[in-house]
Amino acid sequence: MERPIYSKLRRLEGQNIYPFHMPGHKRNREILNEFNNFIKLDFTELDETDNLHSPEDIIKNSKNIISNTFGTIDSYFLVNGSSCGIISSIMACTKPKDKILVARNCHISIYNGIILSDLQPIYIEPTIKYGIPCGISIENVKLAVQKHPDIKMFIMTSPTYEGFVSDIETIAKFLHTKNIIFVVDEAHGAHFKFSSKFPKNAIDCGADISIQSFHKTLPSLTQCAVLHLNSTLIDKTRLEKCLSILQTTSPSYMFMMSIEYAIYYCNNNLLLFDDYVLVLENVRKELLNFNNIKLIDKDILIDSDIIDFDISRFTFLINSNIGGSYINNILRDNKIQIEMYSNNYIIAISTICDHFDKIFYFKDIIKKIDKCIGNENKKLEVDCIKNNSIIEPILMPKEAFYSNKYLVYLEDSLNRICGDFIVPYPPGIPILTPGEIITQDIIDKIKNCIKNNIKVLGINKDKELLLINH
Repeated sequence: MERPIYSKLRRLEGQNIYPFHMPGHKRNREILNEFNNFIKLDFTELDETDNLHSPEDIIKNSKNIISNTFGTIDSYFLVNGSSCGIISSIMACTKPKDKILVARNCHISIYNGIILSDLQPIYIEPTIKYGIPCGISIENVKLAVQKHPDIKMFIMTSPTYEGFVSDIETIAKFLHTKNIIFVVDEAHGAHFKFSSKFPKNAIDCGADISIQSFHKTLPSLTQCAVLHLNSTLIDKTRLEKCLSILQTTSPSYMFMMSIEYAIYYCNNNLLLFDDYVLVLENVRKELLNFNNIKLIDKDILIDSDIIDFDISRFTFLINSNIGGSYINNILRDNKIQIEMYSNNYIIAISTICDHFDKIFYFKDIIKKIDKCIGNENKKLEVDCIKNNSIIEPILMPKEAFYSNKYLVYLEDSLNRICGDFIVPYPPGIPILTPGEIITQDIIDKIKNCIKNNIKVLGINKDKELLLINH
């Protein structure tokens, strides 16, 4: 009998392509040496092994180490990924029909949580610069709360997939004057705590809850995450019940050991973080000299509602008529796999687990590509768009989710009500959610994704999507 998943992954491993993408452990054999023994420790709940849903012994002690590291009231293992923590937070902080304020560039798991909790979302847009979602402005938050004073919670993403950080501290202070709960999807920022050269993490900035995907930037297995609670505004017992509902009753001890190991490794290698940051700073300094593949750096802070950015994340604008797919193919030819590419930018993720020489090698390959596409140079357009509109869907997401639907061609969907999530992947941020009107601008965005070979969930191979009979 065949093993298609195993066979494919072994073939990929054999290609010896270096990963500038998740997971954060980068398959680094030196760092993961201890993981080889985990299979021998794959136990279940016994009298001696504690219980994730009512921890009193080893799991409780391990949670306390994480909580002490991050300075929280409590921190929780998420063996079902950050999505589980996000949905649990939404369920714990709201009741059906409540209003929830949502940054429109959030991950699809947040929209799933809204459907499951039967909430009324109020959307605000991030500032757009270079065509990339940037920060959330405090002005937009205030406008939304002024228009909808009965909002119960606000949830947003910081850092973004591109590594951009909003002014969490200012937003938190304002929301708390209105008794509004503030939850931050911090999936890509688990490493921030371990160096002052990274942005301040959301909990230190006043967020009530933050959810971090350890597997994205720390030495942890895929699917491992942590929810941090640091507020008395939230019913802790209810949050724990929601986590218990959404997490498996047979949690993987390998996953929990992996989360524990990530904290152990980072706390015991703070000097390595210093060396890692020095490498990043040196490499970024040289990358800033390139013109055709332009590294996003401090210039992104201007008029973007971004107050900081993650220096471990290499987000490049393509200042050329050559698209991201072409650059990705060259990098693959040079044994490098990046995290994401689009028409006008690419993302490469580095972590503490990278071999430093590979980061320098990556820089050298980017330098060669930058020179070889020099004749295709074009001028970057600094299109900074601030959208102050407060968006409300035509139908509530849960109603839209359960409505009768039919398929139509994308070309024929203008001004109709979307019946599904339309999500470019990566990064998993919906262009459309169930219950929203399809505009020409959205149709153009979907076409552009398809043109640039970006996978779009919700659009089938015949370029059809679901609409609602309404």
